Amino acid sequence: MFTKILYPTKFEEFSLPILKSLTCLKAGGLNEVVLLHVIDKNILHTLHRSGIPVDENKMVKSAQRQLDAYVDYLESNDIKARVKIVIGSIVSEIIKTSTMEGVSLIVAGRQRRNTLGELFIGSTTDRIIRQSPVPVLVAKYRIVVETPGGIFERYCEDMFKKMLYPTDWSSCAERVKEVLPSLKAIGVSEVIAVHVIEPHTPLKDSESSSHQMEVLGKELKAMGFSVKTLLIEGKPYEEIIHLAMDENVSLIAMGTHGMGKIEGILGGSVSQRVVEYSEKPVLIVK
Repeated sequence: MFTKILYPTKFEEFSLPILKSLTCLKAGGLNEVVLLHVIDKNILHTLHRSGIPVDENKMVKSAQRQLDAYVDYLESNDIKARVKIVIGSIVSEIIKTSTMEGVSLIVAGRQRRNTLGELFIGSTTDRIIRQSPVPVLVAKYRIVVETPGGIFERYCEDMFKKMLYPTDWSSCAERVKEVLPSLKAIGVSEVIAVHVIEPHTPLKDSESSSHQMEVLGKELKAMGFSVKTLLIEGKPYEEIIHLAMDENVSLIAMGTHGMGKIEGILGGSVSQRVVEYSEKPVLIVK
């Protein structure tokens, strides 16, 4: 399914390691990566207004040199690679390129700097997710966790092993199933399916959810996965994040309704908070 991916990069420290972690997608059909670097026109405008000299040609050549290293790596793994360097608004150029190139996945890196994180709503990653016509993989490339015992850094590795699949049986959640064969082909062998029941849910609804989870478990086992199904009561985003840590999953896969519209427990605030506060990579499926 993920035959062609768009990889926007600003050349952060862990951009290349993340790219390397994606080569396993070749087993699921990946044959081409479009490497995109957007030179932010707003920053250029600010520099110009401040009287700071800017050599745009030099910026483009510098970006090309760095992207050439990415191309060399991908081609050494028999994956086609093409480079695009543009000047414009970052999110607009990413979405435009994804449409023009007909990609099947956008990879968006995400870094948290502390336990509180950065304001996510309205951020670049948030806007990419909302506007993207295709699935978005939010790769957590560096997470700094502050605890009473000190500061620890964790890195995103081996994303495609054990997956957490939160569901409310809405159409957007069901679409995650469509990517499961591809995920299985690249290494996902275990799926933990969870439905979070809101507090004070009527008993008959809880019983219905229990039955639906049994059916889902059978479906996933028929696909060849090792499966665990869970019903948990609480706040959806909190329970999803805690479960991902407790079960040590390597990926969370969630569905959204499309261009900014989101259904059920996988509503905007839930998906935003999972992407923002989870230490695990998150695949948002459209």
